[in-house]
Amino acid sequence: MYKFSLFLLFIVLANPFKVIAQIGINIKDPTAMLDVNGTTIIDEKLFLENPGNSNQIRGSKLIIEKTDESIVQYDIAISKYGPINYAELVFNNTSRFGISDYNTKISTDDYIVTVQGYYFVEHGTGSTSVITASNGATNTVEGYQVYAYKNTTDKKWYIKCFINNKGIFRTSANAVTTIDLHMNLIIFRKGFLAKEVAGYSSFDVKKKTTGILAKPPGF
Repeated sequence: MYKFSLFLLFIVLANPFKVIAQIGINIKDPTAMLDVNGTTIIDEKLFLENPGNSNQIRGSKLIIEKTDESIVQYDIAISKYGPINYAELVFNNTSRFGISDYNTKISTDDYIVTVQGYYFVEHGTGSTSVITASNGATNTVEGYQVYAYKNTTDKKWYIKCFINNKGIFRTSANAVTTIDLHMNLIIFRKGFLAKEVAGYSSFDVKKKTTGILAKPPGF
């Protein structure tokens, strides 16, 4: 019996091999390389490389637990919000005076909205030959403004696009044209990238070109 044991030990040492098995924690018959039945606490980092599909939810790469303790698949396409969101707005057949006070229905309490970009085309033709012109007694056109702003009454983000000094949009061939306005919005979830702090109510520069400001609250 003693010699037989030594012979087996010699075979194992002379012929090393890999043992591949599934590991189960609190489960008798694991169905994956690591099958954990219970809660998990991770103090440092967790890396997921090519996660497999869930056996319970077919096609799921990531599942989450809701407040009612139900397990569902996380789908970013139908998620209520993301940290950074993008939206494209198209205002067809827009007045030659532009747009004013359009309500986006986006809450100012939860989001920060900025206009990322915009362009104009002539309605019906798609031509980009859109120019600004004066609609008043003077031929002076001071340019235009495109921006998002907070409405403090209903706490929603509004957008504007208009020409200063009573100007209008037009083309060289038609002075009373209508345009299609394409506008891109970037929508940030509040608190994810920045913290909003109270601003200065007013600051008298006393006609000086240089000076020193106090630090904003919170800095």
